[in-house]
Amino acid sequence: MLDVKKIREDFPIFDSYRKKYGKELVYLDSAASSQTPRQVIEAMDEYYFNYRSNVHRSQYVLGIEATNAYENARGIVAKFIGAEKWEVIFTPGATFSVNMLALMLEKYLKLEHRDEIVTSIAEHHSNFVPFQELTKRTGSTLRVISLQGTDLDYETAEKMIGPKTKIVAIPLASNVLGTMYDIRRIVQLARQAGAITIIDATTAIGHISVDVRSLKCDFLFFSGHKILGPTGIGVLYGREELLTRLYPSFFGGGIVESVTEKETTYLDIPECFEPGTPNIAGAIGLARAIEYINSLGTGAITEHVQELVHYTIQKLDVIPYLTILSEKNEKKNSGIVSFSIQGIGSQRLTKALDYEHISIRGGHHCAIPLVNHLGVSGVCRASFYVYNDQSDVDALVFGIKKAKKLLG
Repeated sequence: MLDVKKIREDFPIFDSYRKKYGKELVYLDSAASSQTPRQVIEAMDEYYFNYRSNVHRSQYVLGIEATNAYENARGIVAKFIGAEKWEVIFTPGATFSVNMLALMLEKYLKLEHRDEIVTSIAEHHSNFVPFQELTKRTGSTLRVISLQGTDLDYETAEKMIGPKTKIVAIPLASNVLGTMYDIRRIVQLARQAGAITIIDATTAIGHISVDVRSLKCDFLFFSGHKILGPTGIGVLYGREELLTRLYPSFFGGGIVESVTEKETTYLDIPECFEPGTPNIAGAIGLARAIEYINSLGTGAITEHVQELVHYTIQKLDVIPYLTILSEKNEKKNSGIVSFSIQGIGSQRLTKALDYEHISIRGGHHCAIPLVNHLGVSGVCRASFYVYNDQSDVDALVFGIKKAKKLLG
């Protein structure tokens, strides 16, 4: 069991909000961006205060210390996802990761009109639009797996993934429905077809254990700001065998081995994919966030979040004017309860709850195809993490009922 009261003491936002507004903050939007513990902030401050320098370049003491901290962060991330250190690429975020990867695969696969890319209706735009654009550039075809209820339509996926499939891009969990998908089943289908698999772990990582060797995926990406880390830092994992075959898609200093007037040769992986000065403090902060998660225990976090999902669904399911849209089985839910309310749009409810100091998100959640599939104009989403407890859910239920009386 997580000691939420003690955990909240690690997050300065709760104390500062109380001092500023005189009320307790009920933060239920961690699926958009989690809060950050002071341990992460202090680790980043230590870099700026004590050994601020660039990495991989300078052989003086500050440069060596910065490089060691940056590469130590890479090792912590690699261990967290079951990868080798050289299979971890630091990027500015999940969106950058997948766009960079799409560009590299475009060169590597040499896609043509006969080729197909398979994704799902449940994608965040970051794992949908780059591949939609890739098919436009190459003349290949984008095929989209639909849903059965809140889960993927696996029977359709079996028919869809075949000899023409070159890429399969699927999330570990939906950022709207919370549903955790049977990724191993999808990866197996893709491997049988000889397709490359790309997993969006952004919604699930930090909530459940993620192991790339167990998943047997080729690539996986996520952002730091959704697992207690800072903004502006992300991770792209790539299987070594494939990474060594890919050509960089962005160029500049820091990735070259030699340059002549006619030709450039590049460093080995992963350095060849990290041009320019990286987000050094961000990488250090992400590593510290992972250490914080490890100190709580991923298993304990999973159990805690699933208990909150179960409690929330119990409380909301009896409200007659409310429809739950998300996965109701807490064992298959990564920590999201999404819903709609009769007579009140998602943005109006979000604003009404804000007056009660409750933060949820309303809208399409960068998943317009999925929201359209659900047949609603917008979705209200409450998402949970380590600093939430049942009192937050009770406040949410009270706020919804109050909003309905005032607005509905």
